[in-house]
Amino acid sequence: MHCRLIELKPVAFESMGVRSMCCLVETPDLSALFDAGVSLGPRFSLPPHPLEYLALAEARRKIRESARKADIVTVSHYHFDHFTPPFHSDTVWTWSSKEEAAA
Repeated sequence: MHCRLIELKPVAFESMGVRSMCCLVETPDLSALFDAGVSLGPRFSLPPHPLEYLALAEARRKIRESARKADIVTVSHYHFDHFTPPFHSDTVWTWSSKEEAAA
């Protein structure tokens, strides 16, 4: 196996303004998207900045685009920064309380 034939592409990461570790790995034989989720959360007890919501929308667009290219999409575990559930609104899952989730 030649490592130069493996390409690792970061799709969404903390350094890109969102909570995520999504990456696309491409080889001559296969492409795989790992942890195709993204979320926001409070930082320093402050809600996300409007620019973070723009970064969230862009990250989701890139994740969808990468998923179309991938042969395989994996989820390592069900934290929202690794798996994005298909809810109607970011606030439904990003800011939900235990009481709201149980309803």
